Amino acid sequence: MSREDLFLKARIDAIYSIAYPMIGMDLLGSAMMAGLFWQKGGGLWLTLWVAVSALVIGARGVVAAAYQSGRFSHIPPRRWAASLIGFSAASGVVWGAALGLIAATGTDNEVMFAVCVSLSGLTLSIVHVAYWPMYAAFELPVMIAATWGFLVGSRPGHWLLGAAAAVMTIVLLSTSRRLAGQVLQAHKLAAANQALVESLGERGKALEQACDALERVSRTDPLTGLANRRQRDSRLADEWERGLRSGGPLAVVAIDVDHFKRFNDAHGHSEGDRCLKAVAEMLQAGLRGPIDLAARHGGEEFMLILPGVDRAGAASIAERVRVMVATCSSDAGFALPEKVTISLGVAAIHPAPGRSVHELTIAADAALYRAKMAGRNRYELAAIDSVAAAA
Repeated sequence: MSREDLFLKARIDAIYSIAYPMIGMDLLGSAMMAGLFWQKGGGLWLTLWVAVSALVIGARGVVAAAYQSGRFSHIPPRRWAASLIGFSAASGVVWGAALGLIAATGTDNEVMFAVCVSLSGLTLSIVHVAYWPMYAAFELPVMIAATWGFLVGSRPGHWLLGAAAAVMTIVLLSTSRRLAGQVLQAHKLAAANQALVESLGERGKALEQACDALERVSRTDPLTGLANRRQRDSRLADEWERGLRSGGPLAVVAIDVDHFKRFNDAHGHSEGDRCLKAVAEMLQAGLRGPIDLAARHGGEEFMLILPGVDRAGAASIAERVRVMVATCSSDAGFALPEKVTISLGVAAIHPAPGRSVHELTIAADAALYRAKMAGRNRYELAAIDSVAAAA
């Protein structure tokens, strides 16, 4: 749907949102005019006028109900707009015929009554200025008929009354046209503002997503997908503060791939990268869940951060991931060219004032060094937990 059609549909929606009250007012005005004809002894003229008026009003109601039901949304807005103009013109002709006849043949009181009813109809229909052709289609027949009725009448000053009706016709058309332009401009500005707000909202979401992606990239190792050194340090600091508040333990496992340089030299960097990815997957699989963190902080060096885990629990996790890595080379998903093993250093501590998270990582690194010196493919425990417990 084009932009102009969207604007047209919005105006049609506004008109149909008040369709039933306007139809009710039209029915009331027609009844008042019919009462005036009845007093004049309308006969066939009255019957014909009432029948046509009822037909037009009934058709407007049916079309309004069809539009508001939403079942005919496939019909283009221009066709709905054409129907609005047609019904307005038909109503204008019906009302104009009555007003013209009264202006030409009625008494002063009858003319005053008919003019008041017609002006009330014109005043109420100004709400249709949202779609100006619809208002013009109603106003023109009414005012032209009134002008004709005054001009052909025989009452004193009928030429002046006809000229006044003609001038009023021009004024009403000109004023309603300007008002319609202002309404349309306001609607276009509102639509443009809404589009701008939506565009800014979409751009804001895109920017937020880009920032989130950048944040993830800045905290993630690009090769293995594990946390990088920055995220590892941040998580260690957070878990240390949490341990200070809760009094629970905090464990880390320092990990190094055994003889990785020799593996890399023998099989090439591509296989070396595949080896690191396999190790990373095994480490991630060995964790308890999102509460734990596996990080790669350089080369073939990794670390597990295990909040709320004591030394025995950390040792159990360390042994589990050691076995998983040692057997991953024969797994069909990896099929590494030779067996890969890791050495691990396990340390746990109860965070306490006066102590530092660096003590924990240094102790884990020292335990890792002992594991490598003791033959690799094993883990060693640091004794820092007992020192912290005694503090």
